[in-house]
Amino acid sequence: MFIGAVALNPATGIAQDGMTIVPLKTIKWSVCDSTAPKPDVCQFAYVRGDPAKEPNHKMIKARAGFVFPPHWHAGNEHLVIVSGTVTIAAEGGQERDELLVPGDYLNIPARRVHWGACPSDCVLYLYVDGPDTYFDAKTQRP
Repeated sequence: MFIGAVALNPATGIAQDGMTIVPLKTIKWSVCDSTAPKPDVCQFAYVRGDPAKEPNHKMIKARAGFVFPPHWHAGNEHLVIVSGTVTIAAEGGQERDELLVPGDYLNIPARRVHWGACPSDCVLYLYVDGPDTYFDAKTQRP
């Protein structure tokens, strides 16, 4: 069993050994959509990677009742539920809501239209294997 400590530079979040550490309590959140009637119901934060140019990692948190409308992305998504619950569904397969709980992993293939909701307050970790994109499925089809 490994037991140890990591020395962290609080200014950068980079450990002395080069690992990046981003404590959840220190994340600076941005609103998902500032035009929404209640923009604070969904927030996100990039924790690694330039979303305009490369694969990236981000955290998303949303209040109970938040709905992710039908959409798709150009890259593959890898999602892990950190806290709360999430329902998800997608075109081209089982078009029914699947309930995801903390620790569950979900892979959403590139260009797959999907949608979801947070029945309870939720926090998600999301890795996208290319630049971050978002396409509204009502106006843009893959």
